[in-house]
Amino acid sequence: MKSNLRNAVYNAIGFIFPVLVGLFTTPYIVHKLTPEVYGIYVLAISLMGLLSFLDLGFGQGIIKFVSHYEAKGDFKRINDIINTSLFINVIMGLLGAVIIFTFSKFLSLYVFKVKSEHLETSILSFQIVSVGFFLNLLSSTFSNIPKALQRYDVAVKIQNFVWFCSIMSSVLLLYLGYGLVEMMTFYVIFQLLGVFLYYYSSKKLLPTLKLSLSFKKDVFKEIFGFSVYTSINAITGNIVFRVDKMIISYFLGTAAVTYYQIPFMIVQMANGFISSVIQFLMPAVSFINSFGDKEKLKELYIKYTKYLFLTSIIIFSGLVLLGKPFLILWIGNNIAEKSYSLLIIIALVFFFVSISNVGYYFYNGIGKSYINMISSFVGSVSYLVAAVLLVPKYSLIGAAVAFSFILLPYPVYIHYLNKIVGVEQKFYIDLLLKALVYIIVIVLIGFNFILNITFINSVIVGLLLFLLILTLISFTFISKTDFIEIKRRVLKV
Repeated sequence: MKSNLRNAVYNAIGFIFPVLVGLFTTPYIVHKLTPEVYGIYVLAISLMGLLSFLDLGFGQGIIKFVSHYEAKGDFKRINDIINTSLFINVIMGLLGAVIIFTFSKFLSLYVFKVKSEHLETSILSFQIVSVGFFLNLLSSTFSNIPKALQRYDVAVKIQNFVWFCSIMSSVLLLYLGYGLVEMMTFYVIFQLLGVFLYYYSSKKLLPTLKLSLSFKKDVFKEIFGFSVYTSINAITGNIVFRVDKMIISYFLGTAAVTYYQIPFMIVQMANGFISSVIQFLMPAVSFINSFGDKEKLKELYIKYTKYLFLTSIIIFSGLVLLGKPFLILWIGNNIAEKSYSLLIIIALVFFFVSISNVGYYFYNGIGKSYINMISSFVGSVSYLVAAVLLVPKYSLIGAAVAFSFILLPYPVYIHYLNKIVGVEQKFYIDLLLKALVYIIVIVLIGFNFILNITFINSVIVGLLLFLLILTLISFTFISKTDFIEIKRRVLKV
């Protein structure tokens, strides 16, 4: 089996690089576009992501079954899987593109309620995004092949290159006096470049690959039996990460989308580091599971659950204790004052989302993706109902509080996973209780102290408290054995 640590490192690089670039470029883009137009940009990207479920989960299916059949050396079956997936993605990509293009005006006018002065920009941006959606689904066929073969280094290099070209073209276009429409046009151009790069790399990694728009019913049934659950999971996931902006736009306007998106993006980027690093778990778990090695799966689960708790509580502490001065420096005092309290609430929710990431990849890897689907469905529907009720009454605070409703199935989700893997519930409860002590203290400090002090004081106090809590967390969650193991693995890299 390929090196899990190597894949984790590349996933970390693949996450950190765009985040660093984004931290430098986002304030410029927001201020050049204005909050209203930046809100339209967020909605355009969200619209494309909202329909991503149309791939029917075949992207995850490629990772699951290509890794499975690679272990068995069945390259003919791998070819059939990729070609059937490509056929589905072409058909569904065209369908999604037509839907977005056709309803661009209706969405701008009646759903997002874009102001008249920005209406033409909004409609045209959505129409351009329709082409991007088709390319995105086409790209997902090839971008998942390196991941299935546990060559995340290849996928990360292409992903970062394409993204960097796209974001820097946006900065250059805005500097030259162009606007959102031109930004979206170049975004689509670089997506097309990505399709070619992913295909070329996949062909090199898998010389037996021969493309054809062929459809095999038995292959479809095998993949769809797994991917239907990831597809439904994608729908409910999009309710959380896409529809919320649309609800906010409907009730509060596009500028409010920006004020909510800024803290949401910061927290999502910080916690996204965790998810990106452990992506390798799905093909790794699938590979181990194909040999029925339950002890190896249990060992893997315990190790990465402990790592996730440690990393998640550190990230949460940094967001709450240093979030306010960071927002002021990064995006300006006006947005920071409106966004910091939202950041605390969203960071709390994302802590629990982050520590459940091991569960997500384990359920998919062992072929129980329906558990992820059920959990995501229950949480997302609860969130959607809460958002519709709370946003008009409590504005953006209502949106942030509604976000917490996605955690409704969390206790059952983790309890069942521990039983499947064969881990005692006490192991998980002990970790959770330790984390909750820190969370309560940190939230109280954030709301009752840092929220109300000046910039300089928030920097000094926040940094001192973060260093103190970081030290305490290290002693709480890392044993001497764990420290030696981490040190050994880092030196090995």
